[in-house]
Amino acid sequence: MKQGKFLTVVPSRLGSNRVPMKGMRLLGGVTLLEHTLNAIKSSKHLGEGIYINSDAIQWKEIANKLGVNFYHRRAELATSTSMIDDYLYDFMKTVPSDFLAVITPTAPFITGKIIDEAIQTYLESEANTLISCEKIQTHCFFNGQSLNFSCSGQLPRSQDLQPVHALNFSIALYDTKKFMASYEANGFAVLSGDILTYPLEGFATIDIDEEDDFIRAELAIKFKEAQTSYQPSYSEFVQDLISTGKDTRN
Repeated sequence: MKQGKFLTVVPSRLGSNRVPMKGMRLLGGVTLLEHTLNAIKSSKHLGEGIYINSDAIQWKEIANKLGVNFYHRRAELATSTSMIDDYLYDFMKTVPSDFLAVITPTAPFITGKIIDEAIQTYLESEANTLISCEKIQTHCFFNGQSLNFSCSGQLPRSQDLQPVHALNFSIALYDTKKFMASYEANGFAVLSGDILTYPLEGFATIDIDEEDDFIRAELAIKFKEAQTSYQPSYSEFVQDLISTGKDTRN
């Protein structure tokens, strides 16, 4: 069981290209930054030592308003070509801790409970890095080559496939000493050492990178507000099967 102090970074640079000023966009009347900060504050592991990491000095006022810290990222670490490794190393070197949680303000349906479950999994593991992902269990290709199935033979059923873990980085947890050692030795560290992928499920997989993602998120938040539960409905042509409770799975 790992032991040590966690700090939390919420990265939110001013010059987001695909969705301008993404962290300040409203979703359900609340900014993406606030959705994320509210989730972090409700975590039993990350209630203190929370930092908005941004090149935008305007974000400092938001940090003060929300009762969190502000770390002013240098401009050269906040361009569209800047690497995550560089600004995380800069923060770790300046603000020491044992572990760093990086929670991005692009996954507004991440909750404190989800964060805590990820951290507990991380603390009980041998990994020095945990990165959240979406588990995709379908036939996947990359550069014309099949990834999780063979094209030599009959097409396997999707339920029999080994899932592909698509990283979304909504939650990332690092051992700071190992991260810094890797960075200083190799110039990179975000994907180094023993990596544990952590699948998210349901609404938590909604990750806002493009404008269309906001539409999905808005629809999701309206659905969550309108309904306390979801009940499936079926065509009138199968009501006799529904009424008898017949199990049609095979």
